Amino acid sequence: MTKSLDFWIKSSLALSIFIYPSISQAISDTKPETNVYDESGVLTKSSINFLEKTMQKLKETNGTNVYFISVRNLPYGIEPEQYAEELFQKWNLGEKDILVVLANKIARAGIFSGSGVPNLTKEKAKSISEETYPFKAKEEQYSSAALDVSNRLVSILSNKGDPGPPALVREGNSSNFKSAKATEQQRSKYVAIIIILLVVAFVVPMVQFFYYVKDE
Repeated sequence: MTKSLDFWIKSSLALSIFIYPSISQAISDTKPETNVYDESGVLTKSSINFLEKTMQKLKETNGTNVYFISVRNLPYGIEPEQYAEELFQKWNLGEKDILVVLANKIARAGIFSGSGVPNLTKEKAKSISEETYPFKAKEEQYSSAALDVSNRLVSILSNKGDPGPPALVREGNSSNFKSAKATEQQRSKYVAIIIILLVVAFVVPMVQFFYYVKDE
């Protein structure tokens, strides 16, 4: 009985570690040396290089240091914002620092910033996390989604205004995209034209053949 209980406890612990990885397993205890840490491995090299250069330029301009952390999963029961805050405290980041967590599996982000960061309100940070990043991340376009987050953050932090979530842009340009009904109608039209051409191609020669045979 004791051996069975001991086996059950050990098996449960092993399974819980496998299913719900802890924060220490996914991310290092020390702050990364670069501004972009792609633990998930989904960001392209070109997007990482662009983010690094952009964040470095931003730091040189107004002293704000932004860290991007891309992860596949979050620890069980933890929201992206909470995860970002825990990492922020764990790495002992400063008042002019911003930590952006990109949680790819759930297509959401979390942002936590120091008290000395200008212009980035909680409302804007929430909009970036819940609107800007998911817009393309839901389509598994993680690199493009990360760049959208970067562009919006840089605009806000550089006093150039908030461009807003990309969903608003799509709604404004919705007339440029054909609806499914219009596409289907156009496809049916092309199919009908092809059928007519095929009928003409086969029927006309046959009519001509029978005409000449009849005269003989």
